[in-house]
Amino acid sequence: MKAKRMIIMLAGSALVFGGVFGFVAFKNHMIKQFFATMPKPVISVTTAKAQMADWRAVVPAVGTLQAVNGVDISGAMSGLVKAIAFESGHDVKKGQVLVQLDSDVEMGDLRSAQAELVLARTSYDRSAALLKSNTVSVAALEKAEAELKVKQAKVAGLQATIAKKTITAPFDGRLGVRKVDLGQYLQPGQAVVNLQNLSLMLCDFTVSQKDLSLVAIDQKVTMTTDAWPGVVFEGSIAAIEPLVEAKTGMVSVQARFPNDEGRLRPGMFARIEIERPAGAPVVTVPASAVAYNLHGDAVFVVREEAGSDGKTVSKAERAVVSVGDRKDGLVVIKSGVTAGDVVVTSGQVKLEHGSLVQPAAADPLKTADAGAVR
Repeated sequence: MKAKRMIIMLAGSALVFGGVFGFVAFKNHMIKQFFATMPKPVISVTTAKAQMADWRAVVPAVGTLQAVNGVDISGAMSGLVKAIAFESGHDVKKGQVLVQLDSDVEMGDLRSAQAELVLARTSYDRSAALLKSNTVSVAALEKAEAELKVKQAKVAGLQATIAKKTITAPFDGRLGVRKVDLGQYLQPGQAVVNLQNLSLMLCDFTVSQKDLSLVAIDQKVTMTTDAWPGVVFEGSIAAIEPLVEAKTGMVSVQARFPNDEGRLRPGMFARIEIERPAGAPVVTVPASAVAYNLHGDAVFVVREEAGSDGKTVSKAERAVVSVGDRKDGLVVIKSGVTAGDVVVTSGQVKLEHGSLVQPAAADPLKTADAGAVR
């Protein structure tokens, strides 16, 4: 009796579990069939054609500007500031007096030295006249001559000291902000004002030794700065360091840029571009079309083909590419895409190989963002 009951229970359990497993299998089959027969969504993307272009690659660099002449003007002598003959920010000429230090003590010493010089010269002249009549010895004349030279040197030294009490502009240029006041005691080497000659600017930068063959004296270069967006300054290479830095493999280069309008200032950071010689035409695509990853760079190429209903549809096919230089929003494609191929430039995140696409006139995400801002 118990065996019969056990058999009935096992048969019932098998029937229940078989029904459950059968239902699960049927549901999975229906879900799989639904997704298999479900029409693929059409994804809106923007596209562009791969173009053949005469590509002029550039050697990029970042440099710092400095004036052709620039210095913090300072005094060589100490003294009290007696007069200031300049205004901050003004242009000055070479030799123009900027600061006059008090030199009253030195002027007094100079007058005393000049009087001693007159006496020494008179004594020498007298000894020279008396020597002709053998009244004085040659030794006495030589002593008078030595004393004369000592007095002349003393006068010349005092005159040089007084001259250094007058601080002048060493070259034409534009002054900065005044750093001294009337009555201030100035120490030797203490800055008075900054002076910069802005007529010509120098830009120091470095290039890799592998690009050294592309750099030559008087070669044309272009420069852009953050201070003047969109403005391209043209100059030429003035000097190339003969030594290659052993630790970095870089070579120092200096370029000259005319600055007649005074827009460039010392200390500015600048982006330098040195053009390489033009090569054979290359295939280019917008930089936004390339997806960079560890498994290889790729683009989605739009192909036209006939659908199941006979109508033409657009499909995105993933193509592995080899990329080259980048410039002005474009990238060189060495292989994987040919000129005339239509590539996807936005919307690639939603794509997979074989996705249906609908080319749009503008980036749908940017259009949506613009609408939200309004």
